[in-house]
Amino acid sequence: MNIRLRDYLRSALAASLLVCTAATWAAQTGKTPQGVSYTSGGVSLEEREALQAQGGEYSLWVVTAAMKSGAYLSGVRVMIRDAKKSVVFEGELGGPWLFINLPLGRYEVETAFKSQAK
Repeated sequence: MNIRLRDYLRSALAASLLVCTAATWAAQTGKTPQGVSYTSGGVSLEEREALQAQGGEYSLWVVTAAMKSGAYLSGVRVMIRDAKKSVVFEGELGGPWLFINLPLGRYEVETAFKSQAK
């Protein structure tokens, strides 16, 4: 194998690893000010599968999709309020999935996308 081909193959491998790693970086994980754990994302198939594998750790799954086409949506603002109307989660999703570990109780989930609230 000549040196140029070998260097090209190394560069291609490094680029593909960078792309795979970048897909995992898109997921957002954190805690609310109240200490509630959440993760969101799912833009790529690999990211969605990784999130779903963690799904059992969360008590609520929210999936955002277009009403008519069913296409997944990102950039959706989500607000979750508890029974006392206190906000327990508020944020814009980087992908269509939100997993959040809420304590048992009653909650109201409000979403907004392109100025339309649901």
